[in-house]
Amino acid sequence: MHRNAILHRTWQAVAHALVIVGLAALASAPAAAVEPGEGYAPAGQLRTRAASEIPGSNWSVGAETMDRDYTVYANWRQHLGPLGAKRARLQSGWAKTEKEPGKYDWAWMDAIVPDMAAQGVKPWVCLCYGNPIYPGGGGTGLGATLISSPEAWKAWEAYVAAFVDRYGKFTDEWEIWNEPKGKPEPYAELVVRTATVLRARQPKAWIIVAAGGSFDVKFVDALLALLKEQGRLELVSEVAYHPYATNPDGSYARVEDLRKTIAKYSDKISIRQGENGAPSQKGSFGALADYDWTEALQAKWATRRLLGDLGHDILSSYFSICDMAYRVKGRSDAGDPAGGSLLVNYKGLLAIREDKTDDHVKPAYRAVQHVTAVFDNTLERVRDAAPEVTGGAEASKFAAFLYRSTSGGQALALWRSSDSPGKNEALENVTVTVPGGRFTEPMWVDVAGGKVFKMDAGLWTQDGGKATFRRVPVYDSAILIADRSVLPLAK
Repeated sequence: MHRNAILHRTWQAVAHALVIVGLAALASAPAAAVEPGEGYAPAGQLRTRAASEIPGSNWSVGAETMDRDYTVYANWRQHLGPLGAKRARLQSGWAKTEKEPGKYDWAWMDAIVPDMAAQGVKPWVCLCYGNPIYPGGGGTGLGATLISSPEAWKAWEAYVAAFVDRYGKFTDEWEIWNEPKGKPEPYAELVVRTATVLRARQPKAWIIVAAGGSFDVKFVDALLALLKEQGRLELVSEVAYHPYATNPDGSYARVEDLRKTIAKYSDKISIRQGENGAPSQKGSFGALADYDWTEALQAKWATRRLLGDLGHDILSSYFSICDMAYRVKGRSDAGDPAGGSLLVNYKGLLAIREDKTDDHVKPAYRAVQHVTAVFDNTLERVRDAAPEVTGGAEASKFAAFLYRSTSGGQALALWRSSDSPGKNEALENVTVTVPGGRFTEPMWVDVAGGKVFKMDAGLWTQDGGKATFRRVPVYDSAILIADRSVLPLAK
């Protein structure tokens, strides 16, 4: 069969799947879950805020894979600023930039980095992958081999220096490689060589190392031990990990293990959730492919991952802004052995068409907008608060975090954490006791949908420094109890 015909048939199947996903999302969206019921009066809708309106926040969005043309910046750039994330993760694309030894074509990156900055979004750059024009230059995709020859090392260091010289005015955050596989020794060499170049060009560069392939605490332990032995531990500012899990709340025990491991070596090295997302349909390329995802479940997952990270004091990035179309050699799904199969990673907040242009904004995009609109750097977590949730089902567990605005208002983020999104979509009415809670005009907010409801006076009491809320509807997506003063409301 002709290649174009094969691709046409493949994309017909993709388009059909997207239609089915849309119908499934509508069918699975729990209508009752976003209507809190008696005692809750509609009070409007959250107003979204562009990144340029927000001075600072915890939030980043993934803008990866443009180095391999799996997604195209021009197709989705108009959705970047309005999302409200203050950072975006880029992959630098050595092989795309240097196709002839010593000659750099920056045109593709020049169209991205300054435009992101102009929209109020700070890029942070993952310096990766290798370059096959050099023997021992490393591979060009996930799981790729690292640099190994003197010629390639010299070219890599020159490329990193040129990249920092060109784009250092836009960012000082540099990640070294993406999910390095194998033993830590070769990666430690990459870290030392790359970080040395970075600090020579930018003395205050914030250098991020990877927690191995996705999230490997033992790899981090070995890496930091090697760097300490070499007297180069000061090169590391942060460790980035990628905690893929169907239940986003199931990752935090490992996060604590990671923190304890890092603390053995330094109290100055922080952590960052550098890449994490959920698909919007089953059968996506990449992680979490086999779960029965829908667009509605993806949105729920996003609220819990982002607000869970915030509640655990972790910088957080959602992967990714746009669905990605991968070419995977050695796969025959599309009957195209020459170019490899065309497979779609449906973790994007935006759905794509056959030509990689954006088809539609998914509910998860709106959900992330609601998170970024409310939780900027004027809200700080009340670290000694311990909200208590009672009255739920015996098997139910809940996550709850209290925040205080610099203007004095408060917000409580709350959700049922015991199940993956979709396993139990039922509402539970619970009682929430908040020591340290001082609310004045509390609203109930469905984060995914952005609907806001005023709580009747009979549903809550303020007793000195303790607030108690009764008959609070909670489900498998994040809700807020928040003072009106901290909520941006649409007019």
